[in-house]
Amino acid sequence: MHPLTIGYQTLGRAARVLPRSAAYAAARRMMDAVYLGWSRGRHAANRNAEFLLPHVDWPGSAQLLARAQYRRYGEYLVDAVRLDELSPEDCFATVGGDDPAWSAHWQQLEDWYERRPILFAVMHFGNWDILGGAFTHRIGPSMVLVDDLGHPALNQAIQEQRARLGMTPAGGRAGLRRIVRHLEANGTAAILFDRPPHPTEQTRSDQIFGREIELPDEIHRIAERTGAKLVPLACTRLQHDLRFQPHIDLDYDPAGPLLPAFEPALRAAPDQWYQFRQLFRS
Repeated sequence: MHPLTIGYQTLGRAARVLPRSAAYAAARRMMDAVYLGWSRGRHAANRNAEFLLPHVDWPGSAQLLARAQYRRYGEYLVDAVRLDELSPEDCFATVGGDDPAWSAHWQQLEDWYERRPILFAVMHFGNWDILGGAFTHRIGPSMVLVDDLGHPALNQAIQEQRARLGMTPAGGRAGLRRIVRHLEANGTAAILFDRPPHPTEQTRSDQIFGREIELPDEIHRIAERTGAKLVPLACTRLQHDLRFQPHIDLDYDPAGPLLPAFEPALRAAPDQWYQFRQLFRS
């Protein structure tokens, strides 16, 4: 069962009723229980954290890092089920709004928008929905490739909220074809790319902290086919509230590995990479 489904079924209603700070605290406790009770997910997260530990700013053990990742994911769950409380303008404010440090980035994205295709490479890190809403407010609507979250009500709730924030959801193989057409028309889209590949899926060798890793190559194939500008994008949660620090690489060279663009964010906040399936093999 998808962790987001577990959170929706157990925490969804309470997360909407409680004050946000209390909802975050309840979500962290709930994800502690998921970590302890879901042996396969715990084992996978522990193995991933063992690899990360020598390369990141984390004072504890690999097990404590893995458990912290579950807790941080609980905070994302709260944001996901309460996404309808936010407008695109609210999302923009949570990432610093018109912070002078980001003015050149916004200007470049604005110059590209609808003049050339833009494909954001997004990790399961921090809060990616906030970034979509912020982009809508500052630049314009986009399309996002979405997964089946394993629960019909959850699918409807989350995807309707994303659409309200200006992110048109596209799912499955049909969704990939829609994204290709959208990019061919100089649109903007986002794909969560950092997942273990399916057994029959085409893969591409990537690299993180010097370690080779196999990931699905769909995002690279789409960028090559459409001529899209491939842009690594992430968003670190600050503290335990609705404040975020964006990370973007507008100069990424698509001929090279993609994951190193995210190493600074991962090094600083390894507890915000939500990987509950094993990525690193022995």
